[in-house]
Amino acid sequence: MGDAVTLRIRLIGRPELERDGVAHPLAGHKPWALLTYLLLASRGPTRRELAERLWSDADDPLAALRWALLQVRRALDPEARIIESAGRLAVELPRDAYVDARVVLSRALEPRDAAALGTGELLEGFAFADAPAFDDWLALERQRVASALREALRWAATMLARSSPDEALRLAERALALDPLSDPLHELVVDIHVGRGDRNAAEAHAARADRRYREDLGTPAPETIRRPLDRATVPSTARVAPAVTAKALVRSAQARMEAGEYDSAVSAARRAAAEAAAAGDDAIEARALTTLGSILIHSVRGRDRESLGILARAFQLATHVGDLALASEIARETGYVAFLAADYGSAEQSFHRAIELAERAGDPIQLGKALTFLGASQMDRGDLEGSDTTLRRALAALDAATERRFRSFALSFVARLRLRQERDAEARELAREALASARETGWHGIVPWILTFEGEAELRLGDVARASELFEEAFALGSEMGDPCWEGLSLRGLAHIEWRAGRKGKAREMLADAHARCSRVPDTLWWADAVILTDLVELESGSDAGHLQAALGIARRGPMPDLAQRLRRYTPRQTPSQTPR
Repeated sequence: MGDAVTLRIRLIGRPELERDGVAHPLAGHKPWALLTYLLLASRGPTRRELAERLWSDADDPLAALRWALLQVRRALDPEARIIESAGRLAVELPRDAYVDARVVLSRALEPRDAAALGTGELLEGFAFADAPAFDDWLALERQRVASALREALRWAATMLARSSPDEALRLAERALALDPLSDPLHELVVDIHVGRGDRNAAEAHAARADRRYREDLGTPAPETIRRPLDRATVPSTARVAPAVTAKALVRSAQARMEAGEYDSAVSAARRAAAEAAAAGDDAIEARALTTLGSILIHSVRGRDRESLGILARAFQLATHVGDLALASEIARETGYVAFLAADYGSAEQSFHRAIELAERAGDPIQLGKALTFLGASQMDRGDLEGSDTTLRRALAALDAATERRFRSFALSFVARLRLRQERDAEARELAREALASARETGWHGIVPWILTFEGEAELRLGDVARASELFEEAFALGSEMGDPCWEGLSLRGLAHIEWRAGRKGKAREMLADAHARCSRVPDTLWWADAVILTDLVELESGSDAGHLQAALGIARRGPMPDLAQRLRRYTPRQTPSQTPR
């Protein structure tokens, strides 16, 4: 992010516009709202859509829009202009233009770029009570920008922890101001102090964090925050060289994870990391810690939070030894934790980093995996066009690497996207292809996931009997695996069959059961619970306040605008400050 920028637009904090280094006025909240929407909306709006979103109560909404467009054009001219193509409006920016919110949402940031960002909220101080549709959109975008900004600062602090610990501490503290109850951020601060040799400061921060957790949550801080204080190089007790032992233990941990023997896999990975640390081998320790973090994430045991600090240290070690492919894998796994929790701003910041590292490493497999999850995140928050482009890139990368196993997973997301686009016949064929590939390559763990999409496509296309078979098979397999999301999504499909047949009581019972299963452990796919809850709210006509608030909380966290829109009819008007988080 160089200084020779002709146009700078700051949307984080109090908005500002500069041309050639000179502040240029853009008067009025509505012109700023208009510019922000044009810059950040996933799809260019039509004039009528803009008028209805921003001037629904005006006597002549289109006239009000024309006036605001004129103000924005005057502020941007001549560096940028508003264009209209196929009836949709967009801002055409010069190549060197800088828009802070777009930067933090669209790419991985280097530490100096993250440090240059403001820490206020999007359009800070602006409120739009007379434009509720825009106010709702702004509340969701504020959540996404804040999440992405927090994660950019955390990544910057992680990257600087060894080389510039003082700057790393400043960035981590800024991130904590955005999320003061973030376990991995507190652990990172403790780790930085330990790395500087200041154990007293590390102990003091851990104690302050514990007081904050007790005051705000009524529970002690997680023990993981103190993990860096307990880290020490312990002499190896192995009869062979520690590095040899560590390598063998990493292979053992990976094999046990593949076999579903998670407890023994965790034990082997922890011992591998300890042996590598004893040997002073950063490369092996990075791989061991990455394996440990992955096991904790994918074992469906509610241990995602524990993994994040482990992965942060693994990232530091991997970048220190120059293993960019491993660093990409770590960034992707970190993003996956946020993706599961429907924290898409944070997730996409990590996925962009994983993509950038994979491209630098020339690793098409890591690239394809990171692109797959980025596309899934874009889909969940309603950017269907962006998701389509990203998933096509993912498939191209996986095809180039002849990576057939993960390709079946990527293809399942394309099937899900086609359902969102109401291209049901195409969704069915893609789900069938993904299912055949998953079975052929032996990835049976994702079979129930794919079956639910094929079942949904069959139900939409009118084959209720076939849909029922698919959902029942998915439920049986998901139950056998003990995967709460697969159980919940398949029950949701069966509930829709009951609903369609007019058996609303049975459908409600099944959706309630699906929600209970999907939320029985904390680290499941929140998107799945959100769609189940939204269906349940609609079936109940919003009569259960608990279900409504739970659904709204997840939809707004994401954000998931499509679900938020479905829930809005059951919700009394709230200001953004009242929005659940």
